[in-house]
Amino acid sequence: MSELSDCSRGACVAPASATGLESPSLFGPGAEANTATAFEVKFLLTEDQVREVVARVTGKLALDPYADPAMGNAYLTTSVYTDTPNFDVFYRTEGYDRDKFRVRRYGVTGPVFVERKTKNGEKVRKHRSKIDAQEVPDLAAPALNGEWASEWFHSQLIEKQLAPVCRVAYERVAYLGTADGGTVRLTFDRNIRGVLAHEWELLPVGPVAPIVPQFVVTEFKFRTAMPALFKGIVADLALAPAPFSKYRTFVQAAGLAAPKPQVAEGARADG
Repeated sequence: MSELSDCSRGACVAPASATGLESPSLFGPGAEANTATAFEVKFLLTEDQVREVVARVTGKLALDPYADPAMGNAYLTTSVYTDTPNFDVFYRTEGYDRDKFRVRRYGVTGPVFVERKTKNGEKVRKHRSKIDAQEVPDLAAPALNGEWASEWFHSQLIEKQLAPVCRVAYERVAYLGTADGGTVRLTFDRNIRGVLAHEWELLPVGPVAPIVPQFVVTEFKFRTAMPALFKGIVADLALAPAPFSKYRTFVQAAGLAAPKPQVAEGARADG
């Protein structure tokens, strides 16, 4: 078998290289107009399971360009999540049930992006713009003059009455590459922690207790259909998908909002 490819188990995996590749879930405005989507399938794994998964992708997928050897090939990710005063995003109120608007930074002094993540089940698409870190406080302005890369983001904040709720940080190890002819991404998030935040600032999240200390939040990301590389891992390790939201989990853990009670079928029919 060639050292540059692996077509075992029906998989056709390109040589491991992340050069020029982006996450499958990132789309530009034109693609969004055509309702293009990708898939993100999440799992809550133990460290032993993570080691098995990493062994399966080593040599097939490459480490993300942000990987920091000093952090075990992880990198810090910090996000400011937004919601309305009534927590419409958390409660998935109509008009807020699919989109999350957040500001994200990679590393301590790395690049900053404003991002909209649209999710429907496992289907997802993201649109983001890079901004200067010093511009983040400008998002609090009631109006902006002139052209700005994040004008679209700011206008949505105003229209939907969104404001910062919390900062969530974690250490991510990410792999990127191609499989079955499409771009794929695999991420492992550890030490997920959060603090309340009411200002537009990307300060570090201190040494607070993680919100899921017993698991590594793992995501398989791909376009159209799950590639054979991922299918083989899921089947051989008997992995079960586990929907998980960092934002929603933090909001509940912090006691900011409680899930709405489920309505029984009979009660729903009666009223």
